[in-house]
Amino acid sequence: MKRQAKLSPIFLALTLWLGALHCSGAAKQDNAQNNAIEAKDFYAFATIDGSNISAAFGTLSNTSEQPIALQKATIINSKATAELHQSIKEKGVVKMLPVDSITIPAKQSVELAPGGLHIMLINLPKPLEAGKTIALKLTFDDGTTLDLQVPIQARQAHKGGH
Repeated sequence: MKRQAKLSPIFLALTLWLGALHCSGAAKQDNAQNNAIEAKDFYAFATIDGSNISAAFGTLSNTSEQPIALQKATIINSKATAELHQSIKEKGVVKMLPVDSITIPAKQSVELAPGGLHIMLINLPKPLEAGKTIALKLTFDDGTTLDLQVPIQARQAHKGGH
């Protein structure tokens, strides 16, 4: 005797509704929004002997019609802290200040660079070595995230900021 599976009307309706939603413009819009931010040319500096801090830099481009803000950066699989910072020069002295977010205007790019906006990497459990990578997760105000494998570079001559 063969057993035949029966689909309940509720299960069938739910399946059809989810399929229609997936094919609708709303699902495509969410997909487009998820790809609205591009991260380019990211790198972090190798730590200096005895130091447990570094910084990460790169360019964030927003291809959407709306501004999107970077709200948080985290170091994947680490208890170390990542903070959004900005270096400013006041009365000839360079200061680093935490910022709540970094807004990327619609159809524009923002550069995270030494002496300006950057991601501070704090309380690193081990030195960052040139030629290796560090994994970062960037979280944006629209709920999207980007996971990056950031190459570590040797430090250049210090010119203030980072």
